[in-house]
Amino acid sequence: MARFRHTVTLVPVPRRWFESCVAALHDLAEGTDVEEGRLTLPDGRPLPGLVLTEGRHPRPGARYRPVKEEDGEPDAAQCLTVLARDRRGETAVEVVTLDDDPAHRARLVCALGLTSVERPREAWLSARLHSDGGKRAKYLGGTGRLRLDLGRWWQATGHGRHPSRAPLSGTLTHALVRVSVTVAPRPAPDGRWRVTVQARVRGRSFARPLLPLAAVVLGRRARRAGAEALEDAAAAWNAQVPALVRKDGERLSAELADVLAGP
Repeated sequence: MARFRHTVTLVPVPRRWFESCVAALHDLAEGTDVEEGRLTLPDGRPLPGLVLTEGRHPRPGARYRPVKEEDGEPDAAQCLTVLARDRRGETAVEVVTLDDDPAHRARLVCALGLTSVERPREAWLSARLHSDGGKRAKYLGGTGRLRLDLGRWWQATGHGRHPSRAPLSGTLTHALVRVSVTVAPRPAPDGRWRVTVQARVRGRSFARPLLPLAAVVLGRRARRAGAEALEDAAAAWNAQVPALVRKDGERLSAELADVLAGP
């Protein structure tokens, strides 16, 4: 088993701001209308590039597809499906992308869910990649899942009692390796967040006895690359978040609507 641990410092996100943004974005999605499959924003502007192809907007079972630029027809290789829509319970969507390359057909399924819009308690993300690569198919695919306990996150970033478990955890499973990740924040003296990322890599199948050797040969380089990637991500977060948190949820929702409506 190989281990990795690194800590970065992040600009904090206020809880009330985060919750107001979640509610505003859901209001924007629920305020869109549909006519003959075409979507319009709450202010009446058309939403180009996306059409409703099945079900009733925006209820569970509704399926949307992007529009191909060359002929204006729905793209059969991509779709978004509403799995659940309950502001007090769970809201979830699924995105499916198909790659029809004859050499290695693949299907990527990603799902994103949130428990309680008004008072978000938990968020999760799952992904599954399946390939039709014949005998090599199991080595070309895998699954991943992330779970964020928002209650524990806000508790951990406060100055009270810290939770016993990391608020954010995930797993990535491949035929040859399984990676477990935890992310735990704590308050820094200056009010920012000190966020520690830990990962454990376990070999599977015939890769199990080879992992210790790989850790000796490549471990230092891999840990350095991981640390640099986290530092780059933290720098991008710290550069962008301060400007975002100065805007309320309604303003961010309006700016998103402008982006969706296009020029």
